Amino acid sequence: MSNFNFPVKKQTYAIALKNTKDAFVAGDTETGLDYLEKSISLCKELIAHCSVEQWQRELSIELKKLETIKSNFLEKGINPFAPRAAQERQTGGGQGEKSGEKNPVYFSKESPDVTLADIAGLKEVKKQILLNVITPLKDPDLYYKYKEEAGCQILMYGPPGCGKSFVAEAIAGELKCAYAIVNASDILDKYVGEAPKKIVQIFEEAKSYDNCLIFFDELEVLFASRESDDSTHTKDVLTTFLTCLSGFNSKKSKTNVRVVIGATNRPWALDSALLRGKRFDTHLYVGLPDEEARRFMVKRAFKNSGELLENTDLTVDELVGMFDGYSGADISSMVEKMKSLALERALTKRAQGEQGLEPVTKADAKKVFDGYRNSITPESLCAYEAFRRGEI
Repeated sequence: MSNFNFPVKKQTYAIALKNTKDAFVAGDTETGLDYLEKSISLCKELIAHCSVEQWQRELSIELKKLETIKSNFLEKGINPFAPRAAQERQTGGGQGEKSGEKNPVYFSKESPDVTLADIAGLKEVKKQILLNVITPLKDPDLYYKYKEEAGCQILMYGPPGCGKSFVAEAIAGELKCAYAIVNASDILDKYVGEAPKKIVQIFEEAKSYDNCLIFFDELEVLFASRESDDSTHTKDVLTTFLTCLSGFNSKKSKTNVRVVIGATNRPWALDSALLRGKRFDTHLYVGLPDEEARRFMVKRAFKNSGELLENTDLTVDELVGMFDGYSGADISSMVEKMKSLALERALTKRAQGEQGLEPVTKADAKKVFDGYRNSITPESLCAYEAFRRGEI
């Protein structure tokens, strides 16, 4: 455990993913499968050694996608990175084995097992989600007195590590719907013209589900302002995305809901075309956890090990105060580091023949805070507030 270098292993995983894709694109499926197996193995290692809940969830979703790709290839011979027309030929015109079902590439048919109740704080975010996403399913007759169609396009923005992807998971879990998480690296391609094709494929696959949610992460990488230096791929990808988005929420019936969520840490870097009406016109700020949310996170972190805060000089209230100004990901990471310090003492005592648990102490907390760099700066928080006010 202590010799596991997470950043290096994650970089190795990224390389394995790239090699997987390149091999399949080139038609070398044998090499592609070898790299796919390696990617799955590395992803499992990262999950086992990840101490940040949010990253662990994201890696678990990636693992499911990789295992689906492997299953489709081994059982049906589907090259996951072949052009769409070739994929349809491989599957007999796009028809699955049962009732014409298509084989999912980006989507997981199984909805996440988390709901809005698992989210700490974020009352305004939950309010907007309940209004625009949940109500159409719970009370469609009332909803359609006021609205023409269900579903929505949501822009979630805020500091990194504050749970934007977790909120999207919770919405999918609440809807019990098909769910796709799409990172910028899944779309951008070194081959000209491939990125727009992938956008089209995602939306086409989404249309096969009555209720679905597409979560686009790192939105600023995909759709940087066309006036910026980061907009090399923006024009064609953005045009295709907006075309696909147009009319996507058109309902088959009153009980169908389709949701598209985009997440970004730099909303001011997005192209303005994304933020107009009928596009990402619902903006939700996912900020730092407030006191209630921090208390929820601390209690959840010690849910299965509450005895580590018994008979010690550190209280839940003190931890809640200490974590003011830190993101949810930072809080999870720091708690894990505190537990590790206590574990080291317990192991040392056990080696000396002493039994029992070592609690987490104020000294542990101080050591962690002294050596931890807050990922959120006051300057970045000011920028988010300025965006909320429409100043940038």
